Amino acid sequence: QRRPMELTETNRLKHFVHMNAPDAMNYVVADVMPELNDGNWRWTLKSPTLQFQLPSTAAMRLSADLTIPDITYQQTGPVKITVYIGGHLLDTIDCPKPGQRTWEKAVPAEWLSSDTPVLVRMEIDKIWTSPSDGAQRGFILTRIGFVQ
Repeated sequence: QRRPMELTETNRLKHFVHMNAPDAMNYVVADVMPELNDGNWRWTLKSPTLQFQLPSTAAMRLSADLTIPDITYQQTGPVKITVYIGGHLLDTIDCPKPGQRTWEKAVPAEWLSSDTPVLVRMEIDKIWTSPSDGAQRGFILTRIGFVQ
């Protein structure tokens, strides 16, 4: 018989992740590209989903640094990114022009758990498709997580 796998403190999920962290892909559930770009950020696809372990559920805010690049904006125009915590709609981020932005929003404590991972999904309404090879991209993600 095998012993059950146990998480150690060094590989345990935290409440916040920078996309250039060595363990960043441990937070990714879906739709974040594994390739690190410029040593800092990763491309997302249509519906990037990440998981976090929270130390507390009180007075938490979800914070993210994201970018709508000029190259994708030329094709998609303004985009909206809808943010969900678990199955709950938290907010819609309007991106009327290209560029980097820091977004932050308070999260109701009852939507969160400190016992099990919390899922965050960000759905972009229009995805960019490369005219040369058909590759698709959503937006650039530099960091995301919960802050107090």
